[in-house]
Amino acid sequence: MAAPPDDPSTAGTEAAAGPGFVGRVLRGVVAVLGLLCVGAIAGGGALVYPYVRDDLALDRVVRAVALEWRDFGREKATEKLRFELEREEVGAAVGPDACTLDEAGGVKRVACQWAVRIALPIGGSVPLSFASVAEIDPSTGDLR
Repeated sequence: MAAPPDDPSTAGTEAAAGPGFVGRVLRGVVAVLGLLCVGAIAGGGALVYPYVRDDLALDRVVRAVALEWRDFGREKATEKLRFELEREEVGAAVGPDACTLDEAGGVKRVACQWAVRIALPIGGSVPLSFASVAEIDPSTGDLR
């Protein structure tokens, strides 16, 4: 049985039943802003991902080359560097000329440094630089 419309026990139930127009609009605005933020982060990640992937691959390459140098000499290490860069399909911004094999004080050091400029869809560009280094400890022969 329904209560009569002038019953005081039903007063204010319209407000408690759900948000009004303003509340729905605010929720919609927050949802749209949230989606825009997620889209911006995903878009930024898509722009940077290929370069970060190449940098992670290069970290593996310099370690492998340093170990090759320790075990088989500088010439084999140089060959290994070229081979690994091709095998890992590291981007065009990184080539054998971006890497150095140096020895100082018995420490064998393989270092690769490279940089790119990422063009932004809204105009302009952002510079990114990367470096990967691996060294062989002369006293233990361990990778550091």
